[in-house]
Amino acid sequence: MHFEKEVGESLTYKFAQAASEMRAQGKEIISLGLGEPDFKTPDYVVEATAEAMRNGFTHYSATQGWPELRKLIAEDSNQSYGSDYTMNDVIVTPGIKSAVYFALVAILKPQDEIILISPYYVSYPAMVKLAEPTAKIVNVTLSKDFTLDTEKLMAAFNKNTKAILINTPNNPTGMVFSTEEVKLIVRLAEENDAYVISDEVYEKLVYSGQKYTSFGLYQQIKDRLVICNGYSKSHAMTGWRLGYAIGSHDVIARMNKLQQHINTNTCTFVQVGACSIYQNEPVHIAPYVKELERRIEYFDAELNKLNYITAVRPKAGFFYFVDISATGMDSNTFCADLLKKTGIATTPGIAFGSEWDSYVRFSIAVPMATLECAVRLLNGYRFEV
Repeated sequence: MHFEKEVGESLTYKFAQAASEMRAQGKEIISLGLGEPDFKTPDYVVEATAEAMRNGFTHYSATQGWPELRKLIAEDSNQSYGSDYTMNDVIVTPGIKSAVYFALVAILKPQDEIILISPYYVSYPAMVKLAEPTAKIVNVTLSKDFTLDTEKLMAAFNKNTKAILINTPNNPTGMVFSTEEVKLIVRLAEENDAYVISDEVYEKLVYSGQKYTSFGLYQQIKDRLVICNGYSKSHAMTGWRLGYAIGSHDVIARMNKLQQHINTNTCTFVQVGACSIYQNEPVHIAPYVKELERRIEYFDAELNKLNYITAVRPKAGFFYFVDISATGMDSNTFCADLLKKTGIATTPGIAFGSEWDSYVRFSIAVPMATLECAVRLLNGYRFEV
């Protein structure tokens, strides 16, 4: 198989691995790199999953997903969007990445164009090129305040546009598309007969005062919409590898063919245990988001005191994407220098698009005490221009 240049090593994992190796050597490391919640998975999910194992749900299940879980996902989506999805419009996958990738394979054909909003999730370009090596990626770069440049977006759409892949709330910026921006994308997708693939994994982690608008609310594009979501961020279930996609039956059917030949099925007892998510009130989410917002407020205030960092406060999620151009270093050099001198591991901005090589991404998915320690080290950090 020919690997396009976009199919490279994930820099988020590269620096995380470097930090792990340094820690193994006895060095004190503060990891602000990977986006893994430091909160625990809700007890009812753990208990329901253990019970499923004890009750024998350890064999094959339907390729498209455990029927009860698919039914619950469809019902929850209908309640949220005012739609009429059925369990046949849902596929459950081993993680959200699989859902996004299968959607791309099911939709893209040779020479198609696909729009990405830059900065984008690190794996998107690789996923596109693995799905269809000849696909042309058209980047629409956010403004420096992380707002959407509507003129650039409108110019990006044309008769060759097959899809737009969106992540809102956005990783790495914490930006949330406004209702007006979502409506514009819906209109442009309609006018150009393009698909919208919406990765909404951070939808429940929106801070107070911010409104989140899902593409699922716009049923006029239902036949050309694929919503990818899961529980890794909202329920601290990163290691469970459980995601899903909901969309038009023909696209989901093509995705199911891929799953038949690649995964066979998603882990049965994990799916059965996940049904409990829809059978219990998500009482953990409000305090979870409140704690994330407390950390963001603290980190925002402290980072903006540093003369080598310029920052725009995030509106959601648990990442802080900051401008380090005042250091005169590119993002890889800065991250390596910071790790060497302070033990702080973070992620270079170039991982999220070539236009962002003067940025780095910090994760706040760590205890407050860890953030406070990081701030002390950042205050003492010295660099050579």
